[in-house]
Amino acid sequence: MRSAIILAGGRSSRFSTDKSLFPLGGKTMIEHVLDKVSGIVDETLVVVGDPRQGKKISTVICETRITYDSIIGYGPVAGILAGLLCAKGEYTLVIACDMPFVNASVVDFLFSLAGGYDAVVPRWSDGNIEPLHAVYKRNSMIKACEKAIEKDERTISSSLHALPKVRYVSTEEIKEIDPELRTFINVNTPSEFENLLQKSI
Repeated sequence: MRSAIILAGGRSSRFSTDKSLFPLGGKTMIEHVLDKVSGIVDETLVVVGDPRQGKKISTVICETRITYDSIIGYGPVAGILAGLLCAKGEYTLVIACDMPFVNASVVDFLFSLAGGYDAVVPRWSDGNIEPLHAVYKRNSMIKACEKAIEKDERTISSSLHALPKVRYVSTEEIKEIDPELRTFINVNTPSEFENLLQKSI
């Protein structure tokens, strides 16, 4: 069984409002992510920061399960942990809500590599990684996130370092599926949002 966790609990500090609900091509960004991943997983969950945000998002994704950050304001490690504790799949995609171009074939490819690993994480040629566009083994990552929180380590990298077996996948390899690597495009500022409006979804 495959699960997908969409993290939507960020503060959207560079936006005037919740960026997961920004319209893009006739849908909100979170709807685009849901549409892209729902066809290749058995369940989807959305992790939000608090019940107030959850109420707003539920009006858009009414048939999707919503859960809340395990520690409000802690960051993505707490969001990942909250989602994994609710997920049922042995392997789970963790994806940010602001990646409306996520490529289902790329995600399917990451899942196909997951057997025998604790995580499958895309990595750029400069060494940077995409931990919020990655597949994790549920039980292993739960333990890693719990250890990170116990040590007050808030980066996802700290959790990855606690995993004994991580498969890093070169973005060059992913280009064979998504030549422009649009799957990794995310929206951090209103100007980036405006640029995305000029592109087709």
